[in-house]
Amino acid sequence: MAKLIIAVMYRKKEIYSGCKEDLINKFGPIAKESKPYNFDKFTSYYAKEMGKGLVKRFVVFKKLIKKEDLANIKLFTAEIEERYSKNNKRQINLDPGCLSKTALVLASFKSGTNYKEKISDKVYAHKVLEFKKGKVITFWHTFPDYREKKRIFLGLCYC
Repeated sequence: MAKLIIAVMYRKKEIYSGCKEDLINKFGPIAKESKPYNFDKFTSYYAKEMGKGLVKRFVVFKKLIKKEDLANIKLFTAEIEERYSKNNKRQINLDPGCLSKTALVLASFKSGTNYKEKISDKVYAHKVLEFKKGKVITFWHTFPDYREKKRIFLGLCYC
């Protein structure tokens, strides 16, 4: 079992606040929340859809889940993204995952060649970080912001 973690990317704090309430209503209380950081410095990939000035933070819930639970959780978070969309553009991006003392695994709709595991018809599990003896191990496919912010996750997995 692992803790449910959701990476939340947004521009407007009021959108984040509303979304956070939706997540709490579905998944229960939050164990810990990271400080927001400037996401734009890592990529402009989302700028066309979501605009510039994006920030990202991580929300860890007290709820314990199995990796297989990520399939339904990813579908639910996609519904939330859709609900907050404006003119067919997302205003919030939610990436759920499971955070254990050994790894961070994210749910994705995108398939991978040899580094993603299919957990349902539409959802894949993507291990982005591994934790061993107090160290954080990254992979060639670890996202740039996760690579730079990797120390955050050690604190989050012990909350």
